Amino acid sequence: MTSPLDGAVEAVGPTGWSLRPAIVDDAMALAFLELELFPDEAWTVFQLAEEIEHPDRRYVIAEESGTGEILGYAGIMIAGDTADLHTIGTARPGEGIGRALLGWCEERAREGGAGALLLEVREDNDRARAVYTRAGYAEIGRRRGYYRIRGRRIDALVMRREL
Repeated sequence: MTSPLDGAVEAVGPTGWSLRPAIVDDAMALAFLELELFPDEAWTVFQLAEEIEHPDRRYVIAEESGTGEILGYAGIMIAGDTADLHTIGTARPGEGIGRALLGWCEERAREGGAGALLLEVREDNDRARAVYTRAGYAEIGRRRGYYRIRGRRIDALVMRREL
């Protein structure tokens, strides 16, 4: 297994950002971004650090070139022939960051031996659903009331793509 720092810059976006594997030192910055992007469901710094260090997880950071500001992140769990997208978030929607993060996760899943990637998305998250659909994901199930946000229950749509 290679170090998360091997090949630190893995992709460069068209508007001055790049992708790199996450390291545990990123956990605090990710926790703040989690609070900004997902205030009702944010993971803690401890959960994020544990995820980044876990041997069956792969996490990626999108950062501003030059400043190092974190613009997005994503993470997967590799479990045999199927991987699960655990999280994905971007601070700048519409710049292609989310799609690049998803592509990075798909490639890591393939490298880890997965033939498919599963994900869950809130039924009311139209932007994310559109990104996943354009990327070739299809809805294969529904988890009723999976998300509990401010007293509301929102269904999770389960989506899958063969890699």
